[in-house]
Amino acid sequence: MISFALTEDQKILQETVRKFAAEEIRPRMREFEKARAVPDALRKKLHELGLGLLDVPEAWGGQGLGALTAMLVHEELAFGDPGAAVALWAPHAAAAAILELGDDEQRKRLLARFGQAADRLGAVAYSEKWKVPEAGFATVAQTTGAGEAYLLTGAKSFVVNGGRADLTVVFAQVDPGAGWAGVGAFVIEQGAEGMRAGARHDLVGLETVHAAELVLESCRVPGRNRLRGGDDFLAAARRFFQRAALINAARQVGLARASYEFALQYTQDRQAFGKPVAHFQSIAFTLADMHMDVESSRWMLWKAAAEFDAASPSAPQSVAKAALHANEAAWRVADSGVQLLGGAGFIQDFPAEKWMRDTKALALLAPSDQMQQLVVAGAELGRAADFGPGVPTSDIQPIFT
Repeated sequence: MISFALTEDQKILQETVRKFAAEEIRPRMREFEKARAVPDALRKKLHELGLGLLDVPEAWGGQGLGALTAMLVHEELAFGDPGAAVALWAPHAAAAAILELGDDEQRKRLLARFGQAADRLGAVAYSEKWKVPEAGFATVAQTTGAGEAYLLTGAKSFVVNGGRADLTVVFAQVDPGAGWAGVGAFVIEQGAEGMRAGARHDLVGLETVHAAELVLESCRVPGRNRLRGGDDFLAAARRFFQRAALINAARQVGLARASYEFALQYTQDRQAFGKPVAHFQSIAFTLADMHMDVESSRWMLWKAAAEFDAASPSAPQSVAKAALHANEAAWRVADSGVQLLGGAGFIQDFPAEKWMRDTKALALLAPSDQMQQLVVAGAELGRAADFGPGVPTSDIQPIFT
């Protein structure tokens, strides 16, 4: 029997993060957005709470609490402010990539850095543009006196912490003619010659997040920093993308909950014709739909995270469904939140417009909705999805199924 009841330890952790978000994040979210950054002091506080490597096993410097428990933390942080939730999580997706794709020596050597200091940032460069020749990466293997090394040349876009991370995991083509089978993952350390930050992107939402281009010009990566994914690189890469999708879905749940609760309070406080506007049927029905979207998103997320922790065969499909539903539901809730506030929904005196902008930006941080739909449809149909003429299925499908 499936239980959605949290353990006492999970409840304590959830309450701790909820208090932190309510006191340290929510009151300052407009400040963070205008500054386009979160203060280092706030990241240090989060680090002191031990919230950086929750789902990383203790052997590699983490708390070993699993993906499901980590989802509680990401939801609460995003409830405080989605932009801050992304910006404050110092390891970012780099920790997940190293965990899934690295070997024991790499995990021990690289992951420990994130537990040592709050200012150690991680980044992952895997933008879809890597398939475009002028934007993608070419890699050249070479042998030197120090052993095997790789030279990476190219440019990535939409890299969170791009150019300023302590560790950056770059997905690149080792064998351009082999499609996904020719992909490699490489860890580039801060200060590496040939790596520099490109232009910072001006985002519609999540302006607190430092998202930038990353430029590599014959950047040398030692062989020991290539993440090979054990015996099956594609299987390890799938788990990495699934883990990233779960985290992003948790942020969407937190955002949707924030938008719903604010709209619920606003429509009960605002009076019209002698009663709260929430008591009018059309508004009450909208609130009911918003509430169901929040609840269904959370339960689908928890189920998917539990299956992911258990390495269940159904986990890939459950993760895809949870991520897709969270994106769509959060957008509906945020859009309804703006609608219920009327004119107030379009001014920055209220947070409703920010949540609507942020939810669209969040949906672009992980594999797209269309890719998640392909995973779900492929599992239901029992066959690889058809990507259309001119797009080899073998080049794309394996990484997401």
